Amino acid sequence: MYPLADRYRVLARVGLGGTAVVYRCVDLHTEHIVAVKVLRTSGPMIPEAEARFQREAHLSAALSHAAIVRVLDYGYTLPLVQAASGLPWLDDSRQPVPYVAMEYIFGTTLKELIRQQGALPFDWIWRIGEQLCAALGVAHAAGVVHRDVKPQNVMILDSRLELTVKLTDFGIARQVGTDLTTLTATGQVIGTPDYLSPEQVLGETGSPSSDLYSLGVVLYELATGRLPFVADTPLAVASKRMLEDPPLLTAFRPDVPRALQEVILLALRREADERFRSAAEFAQALRWSRQQSPPTAPGEDGAWVVRPRRRSAAAGQPPEPLPRDTEEREERDDREVAIQSTVMRVAPLAGK
Repeated sequence: MYPLADRYRVLARVGLGGTAVVYRCVDLHTEHIVAVKVLRTSGPMIPEAEARFQREAHLSAALSHAAIVRVLDYGYTLPLVQAASGLPWLDDSRQPVPYVAMEYIFGTTLKELIRQQGALPFDWIWRIGEQLCAALGVAHAAGVVHRDVKPQNVMILDSRLELTVKLTDFGIARQVGTDLTTLTATGQVIGTPDYLSPEQVLGETGSPSSDLYSLGVVLYELATGRLPFVADTPLAVASKRMLEDPPLLTAFRPDVPRALQEVILLALRREADERFRSAAEFAQALRWSRQQSPPTAPGEDGAWVVRPRRRSAAAGQPPEPLPRDTEEREERDDREVAIQSTVMRVAPLAGK
């Protein structure tokens, strides 16, 4: 099998979404393991999808921070197809599609960690929150709004040394001041419903404050093991977000430090101008809440240990990564369609 873009030898498919497929590859130039994300097409390439993919590559490549997945290369390659033998091969009868090569993260998603452990130790929450604030601060300083901050887009590095996170997937990010009318239909909601800010529910494009609201939802989930707003349908969840304040975290976890609860609830204010003004201010508030909180209880001292990666059966092969949360990505498109239909129905409720 020929390598993707004459450079990346495919080892395995590790992710599949509505618009892209991700492969674990060997970079033949450097012999490093990398992740290569390729746009999925079943016919002629849709210009809007191609433009979104290119924007993700350009915006991500412009960001440099330890808590943001690094983009190494991007361009075009012939797409892979599945042959009758089961082996993938490059289809030279089809037009090239865009790809982006990124550092490969040996680890798991933050969502998978929540599923495995439920509510996390408070020291972990502070460390994760501060790292994500730093990542968003770099993005916002560069004029980039992520618009889809959620645990599925945060990778936890497989390490026994320290707790390190990486923010991924700038696929629906936008650059402040750019015209997105050709890429986003008027009134269309972009993002994952459970983590959308109230203004995004109403169809606004999203702002740095929207990213910080979504981060507040993530931290709420880390602290309690559940989302702040839970209902049977996306419409009901959106209605709650527009009309109700989130429940106190102590209602689900009585030992949540009061200072940490105050910081998270401030991030979840319905009005954008009542939230933190910047990611740096959010990070400063998290550090303050840590200082104001009592020492962690025994067993919650934040000692960070990740179970070792599974070893491949074949000797000499690199270890297999922990499972990635691909099913959430596959479901995202369906849930976005569902929430889009609720925008016009929710908007009147917000004014009551």
